[in-house]
Amino acid sequence: MKMIAGYHLAELHAAGPHPGLGSGLSLFGQFIGSWDLRVRFFNEEGDVSFDEPGTWSFGWILDGRAVQDLLTYPNAGSARPGERGIGTSIRLYDAATGTWSVYWLGATSNTRITLTAKATDDGIRLDGPDVDGSPLRWTFTDITPGSFQWQGRIQDADGSWRLEQDMLAHRRKDRG
Repeated sequence: MKMIAGYHLAELHAAGPHPGLGSGLSLFGQFIGSWDLRVRFFNEEGDVSFDEPGTWSFGWILDGRAVQDLLTYPNAGSARPGERGIGTSIRLYDAATGTWSVYWLGATSNTRITLTAKATDDGIRLDGPDVDGSPLRWTFTDITPGSFQWQGRIQDADGSWRLEQDMLAHRRKDRG
């Protein structure tokens, strides 16, 4: 077992959801495993400025009380460590409110974003402030056991929502 500063790294991982937190954990628990992505970014005019493959992996952490993910994609044409786009989210469920707190840490972009997530009729919606304080909205839609679509939108000064990022995900066959 690998030790880091006196702690077992394996203690972060959990084998499954915490049994005492009920079905609310399934909102993000349904994504546990690894996904292949088509990652696209859009400029202010709505034109595609980036279109590359990526991966997104989700797993249980903290005794099954939270879900952590790892998102990677090529950056400037390279998928090598140190040259790729990489970030992680920690998603913590609040059984009292039925909502999730989501903390995004963009290692490459050095961004930190806090959102609140909840189920909607067509998927999952996450709302919070962007790094500059303007509203942003992330959504998971078209969710099936083998695929989903994720979109990131920001609100412009005129109040309209603009698509900034789109990811189409397909579950890896090994479900790992």
